[in-house]
Formats: sequence, structure tokens, C-alpha cells
Amino acid sequence: MRSSCYGAMFCLLLIAGLTFLGPLSKAVGAEVNPSSDLPLAEKATSSLLPPEPELLSEKVVVEVSSDAASPAETADPTAPVALVADSMAYNSEDDSYDAHGDVVLNQADVELKAQHLLWQAATQDAAATGSVQLSDAATVAWGDSLQYNLATGQGQIDNGRVLVHEGNFHLSGEQIEKLSQSQYRVENGSFTTCDGDVPDWKFSAREVDVTLGAYAQAKDVWFHIKDIPLLYVPYLVFPVKTERESGLLAPWFGYSSNKGVRTSLAWYQVIDRNMDATVYLDYLSEIGLGKGLEYRYALGLENTGKALYYHVDGISEYPDTYYLDWEHRGRLPGGWKIAADVEYTEDQFFFEEFGEIAEDYNRDKTVSTLMLQRNWEKLNLVGFARYIKDLEARNDETLQRLPEASLSLSRHRLGDSPVYASLESYATRFKRDQGEEGERLYLRPSLAAALKPGSWLEIVPEVALYERVYHADSGGEDKAIPEFTLTMATRLSRSFDLELWGMQRIQHSVEPQVSYLYRPDEDQEALPSFDPKDRLQRQNGVEYALVNRLVGRYDNGDGTASYREFLNLRLSQHYDIDEARNNRSGDDQPFSDLRMEVGFQPSKYFSFKADSLIPVYGDSEFRRLTLNATLHDERGNAVGVDYNYRDEDFDVTANDYMQLRLETALLDPLFLRVENRYDFRDNRELEKVVGLEYRARCWSLLLTYRERYRENDSDDQEVMVNFVLAGLGGNKGFGNGFGTVQH
Repeated sequence: MRSSCYGAMFCLLLIAGLTFLGPLSKAVGAEVNPSSDLPLAEKATSSLLPPEPELLSEKVVVEVSSDAASPAETADPTAPVALVADSMAYNSEDDSYDAHGDVVLNQADVELKAQHLLWQAATQDAAATGSVQLSDAATVAWGDSLQYNLATGQGQIDNGRVLVHEGNFHLSGEQIEKLSQSQYRVENGSFTTCDGDVPDWKFSAREVDVTLGAYAQAKDVWFHIKDIPLLYVPYLVFPVKTERESGLLAPWFGYSSNKGVRTSLAWYQVIDRNMDATVYLDYLSEIGLGKGLEYRYALGLENTGKALYYHVDGISEYPDTYYLDWEHRGRLPGGWKIAADVEYTEDQFFFEEFGEIAEDYNRDKTVSTLMLQRNWEKLNLVGFARYIKDLEARNDETLQRLPEASLSLSRHRLGDSPVYASLESYATRFKRDQGEEGERLYLRPSLAAALKPGSWLEIVPEVALYERVYHADSGGEDKAIPEFTLTMATRLSRSFDLELWGMQRIQHSVEPQVSYLYRPDEDQEALPSFDPKDRLQRQNGVEYALVNRLVGRYDNGDGTASYREFLNLRLSQHYDIDEARNNRSGDDQPFSDLRMEVGFQPSKYFSFKADSLIPVYGDSEFRRLTLNATLHDERGNAVGVDYNYRDEDFDVTANDYMQLRLETALLDPLFLRVENRYDFRDNRELEKVVGLEYRARCWSLLLTYRERYRENDSDDQEVMVNFVLAGLGGNKGFGNGFGTVQH
């Protein structure tokens, strides 16, 4: 038997005859008689539900239970199906619904919209035409027509396109076949991560196989800028996920006046959940071929680290060179901690050519350390090994600590007394190829007392003994030297109500401190000389300091408060009593340079730090001055200034230079970065870097220009270009900052 409902008004009249089955205000027809002649009632196992009261005169709404079996990959295949349309006919023979006009079908998180829909309830097959849209939690698909099965998640859409929300991945084609909930196949189509009818870039292909969360594999591929085809490849693999995934990273191209034409390729490989690696291949036409491997890991017991090996096959006059680096932090069973910072290269050439910042390309040595540590409350045991490679001279006389063991006891109170005991000790084996070698035991036990004769004053006297025992090539020696220290300190503070820079209240504290140190003059010439601990100079002087501290109280807006020290000014100086009495130096200058340290941070967007030594004798304004100022906002704009000065009488390597850093997003989507280092002693630029990045939603273009002054050679000028597509990892290249990779 077949019957039809034409128009929502006629159907409502039929439903009104069944009002005894339930109130119309909540649901129309809660349960119906299976033998009824009303066709819609034959399959309504739960109810006929109206979408909204005001639409009852315009729409037909039906909810259908499905007993169809389906694979487990569908989110909820047993969920009821709700079908809404302007008009609808039911065929009881094949259990199908024929819906017309603004059709909407819903099951769990799946929604299908069309102008016409034929729905097979028993098999959960849907055939839709006219402005088709199929969406779920992960994707949205559009097309002219659709064949789809809700139970299997399989179907086909003609002249369609698909948007994958994760990664903003767009897929379009003459025919798109959905093989499962996560797999698609496209014929004569394209894919991109750009929005718009004419995307900024896309790949077109004869055939594309897509697995969501993995890759898109395409055949006969053209790369397009807008609608212009520029590059052909017979086969391409493209990641379709935002999580890390193995693949080829975007290459770098450039030119350096010293390295020649440069090309940097990198492959990123996911090994496991907790480890990955990057393989580098760099071509430098004037230097050689660089190959590198970087391995990163995160193991149990918080053991994390990375290891890097990079090798250059030199050409022409350039030698082969390599670099090894390993960093590790973690824990071992039994409460032990382990740390490693190992690096090695044969000569300075490597840092000169591949260092990106001054601290790297001016390096004259590598330092490798390995440390094991164990704490027992106030007792600390450290095992330490250090190897130094001198890159400027022969390494035969470089002193190595292989190994060193340290046992220290921080100040520990003895019972209920005001007396505290502490210990500092080192057992070191000094090793080198040429020069004196040996072992040294260094001990410094001490006793101190914390005395408070009043509520405002603290006095701490301390007695210590420096004991050194040697077993060296020159023989066995030992020497003990006593030391006495007396420290007096206090703190005066007051709070004020003050609304400034977002503060509600401010506390000002003044903290004066005076220390007296005495150590006798002892003959130590017979001792081996490995480091400064072997020659302890006589001390008889006073050091005094004054600290001014301002701490602000800030309202967080949620009833809580936070505190920030926005000003710290410390002045300190040493007075040599022996010099004042005996004029041992012949200069009659008992006062040391005045040290001034300043830290100023009135807001989280601005900070200023300064550290200086100001002589009190002579005409020099500073012996040392270091300044750092940083200003930034939350939109990507920042400016920073570093200034470093060393007087030639104070430091063997005198310098006077400034570094400026500027980043701005004011030209968004164009971002600018400028760095400049200038030497005021020689009145010349040491280095300048200009970086431009154009950021679109689905791609970025990076252009970097760098010019660096070389003391023994001509200036090195370098231009690098990188084009990054969204969805592909970016490769900064090993030769542009020691293998920094952006995934």
C-alpha cells in the first residue's frame, strides 16, 4: 500500500486525528498502530517531531530508527535519523523516503542537506541532488549530486569539494569518492590549504588519494600560483594533518659571497611518539657539501635530549670539517640526576662559516661536560667531567678535569644552637698532554652563627679553613689557610598607597650590608698551579653594599593580587685595609671601583638592566658597562638594545659595541626584523641582518639578507629565500642557525 502527504497542512490534519496518543505541544504521535492506513505511521517507531512550533505549517519532520548493521568506524550508526523537508513521500515496499525542498537529514554528528533526497532507511543509503552539503565533525563536502551510506561512511560526490577542518585542507574534483570516514579518492581534481574560489596556491592532479591524519598522494601533479601552472612533478606526497608527520621540509635557497650558491634540503622523520629526527643535505658551491643528522628524544624518568652530527666535504682550499653536539637532561634510578652538554669540532672554521650569531661565529673553543648529581636533603654529591678543545692554539697544554667529584653540605643547624656547619669539597684529576698533571683534594669546612641582637639587625660571623692536598708530577704538597668573615645586615621597609603603571600599592625597602673578610698571607709557591684555588691571596678588607628595592602590588581583576619587583638598585664597593695602611701597590688606592647594578621593570612589556664598574680614581668614566633594554607588545612589535663596553685597562679584549634588534608587525601581513651590531672603537658595522616575511593564511615567503664583517677576509654577504606552504614543515637549514627546524 502506498500513500502520500502533499503539503504540511494536510499532514497536520492527519496527525491531529491522533491527538489521543499524546499532547501536540510536545510531540505529535508518540506511538502508532502498525495496521493503520497512515503511511508515515507505519515506520515511526518513536515519534514525528516538529523542528520549531512556527514551522509546523511548512515542514514535514520524521524520526526513524535504523537497525542496519555498520562497521565500527562510524561514530554512532544506531543513532536515530531525523529527516526534515518541505514535502515527503514514504514507500513501505522498499522502506524509503522521497523528500523535496530544503531537505535536512541528521544522524549523530552527520548532517546532509540537499534539494532532493531519496533515503533508504533499511540500508541507510542516501541519494541527493541539488546544492548538496554533507558535514561531520571533521569535514564538510559540497557538490551537485551525492550517493552516500551513513552506515559505512562510503559514497561519491560529483563536481564536488571537501574541506578538512584540521589543517584547513581543501580538496576538489570532478568526482570525489569517499572510501571510508577518513579516506577519499579524487579524479581530475586539486588540493590546497588556501581559502577562496581562486586560492593563492594549489596542486592539481589527475588522481589524488587522501587519508585524513596522514597523507595525500597525487599523480601527474602541477603546482599553481593562482590559476597559473608553474611546476610539474609526476608524483607528490602531501601531509593532511597538523600533528608532526614525516616528510620533506620546505627547502631554502640563497647566495653567499663566501659560501656561493646555497641550497638546503631537509627530511623530517617521526620515529615514535617520543622521538624524531631530521636529515640535512646542504649544497654550498664555494665550500662543499654538508650532510647532517639531528635526533631528538624524550624517554622515561624525564630523560630528554637531542644529538646532532654535521659533516662538510670541503672543496678547493676548504678542508673537510665536522661538528658534534649532544644535550641531555634527566633522572636515573636511585634519585640520581644526569646532565650532558657535549660538543666538538676540529677547528674554528666551522663556527666562522656556520655560526649565526656573534656568540657562535666568534667562539675560540668547545666545552664538553658530563654531570651526575644526587641530593640528600642538605647534602649534595656531584660527579663531573669536562673536556675543552682550544680552537685557536694547540690543545696539548689545555687543562682538562677528568674527572671531578664534589661533596657539599649547605648550612646545617647544629641542634637548637644558633651555630651552622657547612662544607665545600672537590676531588679533581687534572689531565693534559703537555704540562704538569695531578690530583687535588680541596676542602673548605666552615662554622657560622646567625645572631639577632635586635629585631632589625642580623650578624653572621663565620670561620673557615681552606685545605688543599696534592698528588702531582712535582710531588705531594698540602696547605691549609684559615679565613674569618663577619657580616652585618638589616632591612628597613615601608608601604605606600600609589596608583601608578597599574599598581595599587608599593613597598620600598632599604637593605644595607657590611662584610669584613680576613685571610692571612701564606707562602704557596711550592704548590702546583692548576686554577685560582691554588693561589689564595691575602684579604683584609671591608665590602659594603646598599640595596634599594621597590615592589608593586597589582590587581589581577579576579579578586587576587600579584607582586612584581619593578626596581632593584644595588651599589657595592670594597675597601682594602692593608692598602690604606701600607700602600702595598704604591698607588695609595684602597677603594675599589664602585659597582652599580640596576634592574627596572615597570610593566611586563618593558625591562631595563645595567651592570657597571665606575672607577673612583683617574679620569675613566667606566671600566665596564653592560646595558640591556627591551620593549615589546602582544601584537609582535619589539625593540631591544644591548650595549657592551670594556676598558682596555680592565680587560685584555677591550670592546665598545652595540646591538640593536627590531621586530614589527605594523605592516601586517608583512613582518620586518632588523638586527645591527656596531663597533664604536673601529667605527664600523660588525653585522647587519634584515628579514622580511610575508604571511598569508596558507603560505609564507621569507627573505633574509645578512652582511658580516670578517677581520681577516672580505665581508660576507648572504641572501636566503624560503617559500613555505601551510601543511608543510619549514626548514631553516643547518647552515642558518645550527639546524633549527620549524615543524
